[in-house]
Amino acid sequence: MYALTRALQYEIGIRALSNSFGPTTLSTLEAKYPKLNYATIPSAIFTKIIQSALYCKGYDGGELNGIYNDRVKAAVEKMKANMGVDSMFPGSSLEPKVTKGLFNMDPYTVVNNGSETVRSIQQWLNGRYLSRKDFYAIPCDGHHSRAVAKSMLLAIQYELGMADGVANGVFGPGTRSGLRKHTLSNGSSGVWVQLFSAAMVLNKRPIPFTRSFTSTLADSVRELQAFLKLPVTGEADFQTWASLLVSYGDQSRQGEACDGVTMITSDRAQTLKDAGYKYIGRYLYIDRLRSEIIGDR
Repeated sequence: MYALTRALQYEIGIRALSNSFGPTTLSTLEAKYPKLNYATIPSAIFTKIIQSALYCKGYDGGELNGIYNDRVKAAVEKMKANMGVDSMFPGSSLEPKVTKGLFNMDPYTVVNNGSETVRSIQQWLNGRYLSRKDFYAIPCDGHHSRAVAKSMLLAIQYELGMADGVANGVFGPGTRSGLRKHTLSNGSSGVWVQLFSAAMVLNKRPIPFTRSFTSTLADSVRELQAFLKLPVTGEADFQTWASLLVSYGDQSRQGEACDGVTMITSDRAQTLKDAGYKYIGRYLYIDRLRSEIIGDR
């Protein structure tokens, strides 16, 4: 795939070749070939590169004959359907972001006992947001990943109305502020419920991916909230959103445990106890740990 990426770059006029299908490759492709198909593909060699990439991706690229024929077209259409972008980009042309997806090693079918429900979420995210500037096709393999987590944050930012270039996939103050205005409860429906149910599924909650906030979903939310020691409301409130989207959750919530690198003196212990903390974790200095283990004085 790296070699094919470099070959593609060479054919579109890039001379500083790279294994990465990065912004220069994408922008050059957008400028020169916004749609690659039978009528626009520039050469037989270019077509052979596409055919080879299809084979490496697991699709039938036809004979490596340099012809963008019916087998190539069928393979492109099948890959688009697997990516979830066939409604956004119908037909057998290769749009630049679809081409970028072709030249990476992400699978678009379930692998290694992945979840079909997770895959449907991945396809939905691709199909709804791939046209946004900073959203790129994510795998549709049925597994949660860093790329999927970032795509969820981008999706939320887009639905909050953030412009391209502002939405960045980071759980920052704008995202936190926006989510505080999107509490969901039994009876809610629409894209926000889809995003919330997707976040629940990606956190291994046994619910369907849905656009309707049902009593069953509310019950699952209560179980999650109880597990996370959050107020048990059955609603998609900010603290629940935060716990689903980032590992640290709502950093402003009051907790009962903390950790640190400094010595816990009697005064500090009393201050922590007065603040409601019950459990303390502290990193040990290696010299102190060494003396405790081997009796060094």
